[in-house]
Amino acid sequence: MSLLLYVRHGQASFGKSDYDQLSTKGYEQGQSLGRFWVEQEFRLDTIYVGPLKRHWQTYEMVKKVYDEAGIDLPQPILFNALDEHRGPEILKRLMNVIVQIDSQVERWEKERRRNPILNKKNGLLIFERAIEMWASGMLDEYHPEEYLKWPEFRSIVGAGLDQILENHRKKRGEQIALFTSGGTISATVGKLLEIKNHVNVIGLNGIVQNTSLTEIIFNERKATLKSFNKVPHLSPSMITYI
Repeated sequence: MSLLLYVRHGQASFGKSDYDQLSTKGYEQGQSLGRFWVEQEFRLDTIYVGPLKRHWQTYEMVKKVYDEAGIDLPQPILFNALDEHRGPEILKRLMNVIVQIDSQVERWEKERRRNPILNKKNGLLIFERAIEMWASGMLDEYHPEEYLKWPEFRSIVGAGLDQILENHRKKRGEQIALFTSGGTISATVGKLLEIKNHVNVIGLNGIVQNTSLTEIIFNERKATLKSFNKVPHLSPSMITYI
């Protein structure tokens, strides 16, 4: 059997002008993963990296540790199907509509405007509710044409998984790392487990931890989810979800 190891990026810069940038903790998480792999003498035969800056920064932190240990890693391969969905950008564009059509979101929005202490808490509640509305198709009537809908995104991620499996099915014992994002990992797990409900699949997105490991074992006949969302390299204080 061979192994696909999906790695979510380190903590990004939530609330900053450029989210697609690792925070200080995000860089530390990436190095922690690298140290864990080096200590485990973990060999990588192929590395795929998504197109976002935070994907590459996380990979670079792992490579830094390998370089310091004098261990070579294979040249990374840019793989666009490891890109993240654009849910946050879409919801930002549609927030005025969402507030009008969902009474709970409207209440949360009013509460945080009245009480700044609730800004972060209610902001996350609003995002979780809005992302479910987006995934379920409730916002399709208002959807910006330039962005993929959630089912379209899932289809692209699934095709990417099929392509990677096809590239490596005939080899045995390969260990392949893929640096990507939480939505991509959620869509991949949904495909493997044949989960048709879009809301259930995107619900996984919110629990995928930064630099977490999701393992898929495969051979010429099949691919199977072995584990999901593991962080053996992080102490409790280093665990984040953004």
